[in-house]
Amino acid sequence: MGGYLITGATLIDGDGERPGSLRTEGERIAAILPADVPDADLADLAARHGCEVVDGRGRWLVPGGVDPHVHFALPVGDTVTVDDFATGSRAALAGGTTTIIDFVTPARDQSLVEATEARLAEAARSSCDYALHASATAWRSTTAAELGACVERYGLRSLKLYLAYLETIGLADADLFAAMQAAAALDLTVLVHCEDGASVSQRQRALVTAGETGPAAHLRSRPPRCEVDAVVRALDLAARAGCRPYVVHVSTGGAVVAIRAARARGQTVLAETCPQYLVLDENAYRRPFAEAAAFVMSPPLRAPAERDALRTAVWRGDLDVVATDHCAFDRRQKDRGRGDFTRIPGGASGVEHRLALLYTLGVVPGALTPSAWVRLVSAQPARIFGLYPRKGSLAPGADADLVLWDPAVTRVIHAAEDHEVCDHSVYEGLAVRGRAERVWLRGTEVVRQGEILAPTDGGTFILR
Repeated sequence: MGGYLITGATLIDGDGERPGSLRTEGERIAAILPADVPDADLADLAARHGCEVVDGRGRWLVPGGVDPHVHFALPVGDTVTVDDFATGSRAALAGGTTTIIDFVTPARDQSLVEATEARLAEAARSSCDYALHASATAWRSTTAAELGACVERYGLRSLKLYLAYLETIGLADADLFAAMQAAAALDLTVLVHCEDGASVSQRQRALVTAGETGPAAHLRSRPPRCEVDAVVRALDLAARAGCRPYVVHVSTGGAVVAIRAARARGQTVLAETCPQYLVLDENAYRRPFAEAAAFVMSPPLRAPAERDALRTAVWRGDLDVVATDHCAFDRRQKDRGRGDFTRIPGGASGVEHRLALLYTLGVVPGALTPSAWVRLVSAQPARIFGLYPRKGSLAPGADADLVLWDPAVTRVIHAAEDHEVCDHSVYEGLAVRGRAERVWLRGTEVVRQGEILAPTDGGTFILR
């Protein structure tokens, strides 16, 4: 007994929107009630079940967000991202995301099983629910068996492969193909980071040699062609291996064209983009170093025309998910690359603002329906990675991961006010509409009016 009865809200999930009320019991959604239930009957229902009644009038009730692409506590060279699982997960909750998926990224000589156990120990500090993608950074005679063991022991359902970073974590085509074949045999979704690593490395060396060492050179080292060519190559390998590819952080219209062409040939291709590629553009690299370095990420921000092409792709439904690729480094860490852009750690924060950014950009002007917004940030990532309908849905029996969304409030993003701990934000000063007013994780209220109520380590690993 107990739980919540949220009345009078507009209930929105990936299938549509309707007025009504929702009751939770324990960790689950117990019932969805139509809008015509009399107030007296709702009061009687709440009394019989011992529910706390929440007035949802003027608000939207949506399933908690699912961000399938974050990097918390990620080592890069001799430094580590500033958001770990404790701080990053609390920021996620503050913005209405109740489930994140991070990565197991083993050293090249490390067992994937050993790396997964270590990553699970780090993730145990998460305040929101979490899952993990495996990654293959080398392909040895034992890697396929290690991947199978991770699927059996920990329930991992996906594998990430890199066409970039060949010196550290990327794989050559022969190993990519072998990894994709192993993933196909295990029915894993294969996430692919699509940048042509050899071309990028060559361009980086040439630029540094020519004395082009600032953040703008990062953009020049990774032109759109590097992404498009890598997408074409990765999708060809995936088709021959028989695996299900998921292209991460699409940043160019050309990549979307390649994805659409593969689908037209009958290939199943899934793809995501990120808010930074929909909101920002390459003009950020023209700022002074201390400002421009914040925007160094891979792939880089693109020309306004590319940004607009991506927006159109999202509005049309050509891309399945909007994730964040949250990977936060502070100013001190970014400053390591002063004089050599290749030493600037790549990445930016954003897990706290994903829902509001896409709501502002897509829903407010009418480019996205509210239901399409929920599909992009919750329902579709949950479906793709095997979490639906437990996550990403408003249905009896689903986890009571709920967001009471205020669709009207306007606010301005300031890093100093964020729950993310990075000392800057690529969205600094940007006005957004909408806010996660109250958030529940498995039936427990974890956010109210911006205050985090969740205990550190209150999250659950949801694959095992």
